Amino acid sequence: MADRLLILDFDGTLCLGDEPVREFARQVASEAAAPAPELLDPLDRFLQGEQGTPFDGCADAYTAVAAWARERGLERDAMTAAFLRGRAELDAGRIEISTSDGVIDRLGAMLGWYRVLVTNSPLASTMTLTARLGLDTVLDTIIGDAAKPGGLEALLSPAGDLAARRWGRIVSLGDIWVNDLAPVDAVGGETGLIERHPQPQATPTWRAANVQSLLDQI
Repeated sequence: MADRLLILDFDGTLCLGDEPVREFARQVASEAAAPAPELLDPLDRFLQGEQGTPFDGCADAYTAVAAWARERGLERDAMTAAFLRGRAELDAGRIEISTSDGVIDRLGAMLGWYRVLVTNSPLASTMTLTARLGLDTVLDTIIGDAAKPGGLEALLSPAGDLAARRWGRIVSLGDIWVNDLAPVDAVGGETGLIERHPQPQATPTWRAANVQSLLDQI
């Protein structure tokens, strides 16, 4: 019986590659009736780690694209439609993704841990992609459409499906402090941040370049 809880994010944590967010950006630019390079050019500089882009201070590229869209008056429904169109391209296998070397073996060896993927991405899409990456065999539960951070707080609440009081140890790994880690930190859990872009407000237990390095520290 597992008495330790491991919470994992998906995009930017287990699922790697910039093409999914670049496709999202193309779809958002289309929604805004703007030339794709108007968004893609600064986004690519941001992805390459350049400072001085319009997206300085954003925790990840999806946040950057959403900020660009809001500045141009796009409503949430329009951004959701753009995201789902991009996700359909990903689900169909037309966009390349990967996961960190060794992560499947490492997760498979975590006896005594309940391994839960919690993502804001749609559940059906996430199920498709975890199977493609071979991650479905080393995850005990997949929770999609999670509406983090509030949704993660609810999951960890006394009445939630992952109620914090049930576990002898809780660890969460992800790439966005506010969404993936702060709710776990608030209930006394340990946190690992993949900090591709600076998040100065974050106070994780560990920082690393990839999820494999974080798993090795647990």
